[in-house]
Amino acid sequence: MMDKKIKTRALIIGILLLLTGILSLFYWGSKKQVWFCDEIYTYESANGFEQDWPMEQLDQWMTGKDVDAFFAADKDTLSLNDITVRLYNDHVPLYFWLFRMVSFFFFKGSGSIWIGLIINLLFYLVFLILCYNLFLQLTNSPIQAGAVLFLTCIVNCVMIEQITVLRMYMMLLLAEGMLLLGGLQVLHESGKSKLTPSLFLYLFAVSVTGFLTHYDYWIFYAAEAFVFCLWLLILAFKRNRKKFWISPEFRYVVAWTGNFIISLLTTIWLFPYCRWNLNKGKGQTALHSFFDFSDAKFGQIAWGYERISRVLFGYAVPVVVGMMLVFGCIIGGMILLYRKKEYKKLAGFLLTVLTAQLYQLIVCFTMPAAMEERYLWGEFTIMALCTAWGAILLLQSCLSKIKKIKVRRISQWIIGIILSVYILTVQLSIIDFGKGVAYLFYEEKDMNLLVENRDIPWIVYGATDVYSCYDWRIPEKICFLSSDITAEDTAAVQKLQENESFVLYSYEDQLTTALTFFEDTLGRKLSAQYLTKSTNFNVYLIE
Repeated sequence: MMDKKIKTRALIIGILLLLTGILSLFYWGSKKQVWFCDEIYTYESANGFEQDWPMEQLDQWMTGKDVDAFFAADKDTLSLNDITVRLYNDHVPLYFWLFRMVSFFFFKGSGSIWIGLIINLLFYLVFLILCYNLFLQLTNSPIQAGAVLFLTCIVNCVMIEQITVLRMYMMLLLAEGMLLLGGLQVLHESGKSKLTPSLFLYLFAVSVTGFLTHYDYWIFYAAEAFVFCLWLLILAFKRNRKKFWISPEFRYVVAWTGNFIISLLTTIWLFPYCRWNLNKGKGQTALHSFFDFSDAKFGQIAWGYERISRVLFGYAVPVVVGMMLVFGCIIGGMILLYRKKEYKKLAGFLLTVLTAQLYQLIVCFTMPAAMEERYLWGEFTIMALCTAWGAILLLQSCLSKIKKIKVRRISQWIIGIILSVYILTVQLSIIDFGKGVAYLFYEEKDMNLLVENRDIPWIVYGATDVYSCYDWRIPEKICFLSSDITAEDTAAVQKLQENESFVLYSYEDQLTTALTFFEDTLGRKLSAQYLTKSTNFNVYLIE
C-alpha cells in the first residue's frame, strides 16, 4: 500500500541497513578470537577428519602451518560423507557441510575465521531483509522499520553474538524466523478452501533445513506447530462445531501434519544418525531431564527471564522491571490490536510470542547443569522484535490522541529519537567494546604479545584441552609434550639451541614441574616471565 515516495525511502533505508549490518559483522569479526571449544570443534567436525589433533602428535617439532592444516580443508574431495559419519552422535550436519564447502572452494589450505563469518554474513543479511520487509508491512514506515532493525539486529549484543560465533546459531535464528513466517502465512490463508502448494513446499524446505541445522530447532518446530495447529483447531471448531473436520482450518492442520512427517522422513534419509540422538543421545537426556521437577529446574526458568531482561535493558534496570516492560509492551500491543479488530494480526502476534515462550520454557527446563545462554539467543531476538512491535503500537495509540497533525509528528520524532538514543546507549553499555559479547575474544589474552614472540620456539606442556588450539597456528616452531616426562619428551627439548628462549604453555599448577624438567634437560638455570592468559593455560616466556 506504499506510494512511490515511501517505496523509494524504504529502498534507501533498506540498503543503508544492509550496509550497516555488513560493516558491523566485519568490524566485530576483525576482533574475533577462536578460543571457545565448540568453535574449535566446528573446524574439527568440518575439516579435522583429514588428520589427527595437533596435540596428539607429541614430541615432534612442527610449524604453525602444520597446526593450521588441522583447521583447513586440504583434500581434493569435499568428503561430506566423512563429516556425516563423524557426527553420528553429535550435531546434525548441515552447518558443517556448508563450512566444509566454503573452506574447500574459497579457503583451501586455510583455517581462517572468515570461513564461518562469511557463512554467518549470508544468513544474517537474509534475516535482516526478511525482518525489514515484515516491519515495513506492519508499520508502513521505513524509518520505524529501519530503527527497529538497527536497534534489535545490528547494535545489539545478542545479534553480535550470533553473527560472530563460529557455530550454527545465526543459521538457526534464520531457520526459526522463516518457520514463523511460514506459520503466519498459514494463519493468513487458513480460511481459504483451497490449499496453496507453494506454501507447503516452502514449509517443507524450511523444516528440513532447520531439522538439519540444530536439534534445538526440533523443539522450536514442536512449539510452533503445537500453538499454531491448536489455534487452527479452535477456529475449525468455531466455524463448524461438530463437523470441524470439513472446515478449511482443519485441512491446514492435516496438511501441516503431513508436511511434518514428510520433512522428518527426508531428514532421516539425509542424516540417518539423527535417530541415534533422538533415541539414545540428546533426546534421552532431555526426556530424563523433563521429568525432573527439582527446585533447580524452576531456577533455570527464572534465569532465562533474567537473561532476557539483562540483554535488553542491562544491569541498571531490575529484572522485574525489565520483564514488566517486555510483557507490558507485548500485552499492551495485543489489547490495541483487539480493540482495532485486527484479529489476524493479533493472532499472529500472540502465536509468535507463545511459540518463543514455549520453546524457552522447554529449553530452560531441560537444560543440563551448565546453563548456556546461546541456546536462547534466537528466542531473545524474537522477543526483542515482538517487544519493539508492541511498543510501536502503544506509542502510535498514545500519539493518535494529539489532534494537531504537526504537533503529533513533532512529538513522534522527539519521542522516537529519545527512545532510540536511550536503547542505543543501553546496548552499547552491554556490548562494552566487545567485552560483553560472548565468545568474541578472551579478554585476558594478549594476542599482540603472542604474535610478537612467534619467531622463537613454543612448547605446550601437558596439553589436554582444545581451548588454546587456535593460538598454536601462530609460531614458526611448536612442540607438544606430555606431562609424563618421557625419553621422547627429553629428546624433543634437547633440540632447542643453546641459551635459546622459548614460549611455554602450561597449566599454572604444572609450571614448577615443567621448569625443573627443562632445567635438568638443558643443563641451565631458567626463569619464567608471565606473558598472558590463554583460557585454561598460562603463557610464559622462558629464558
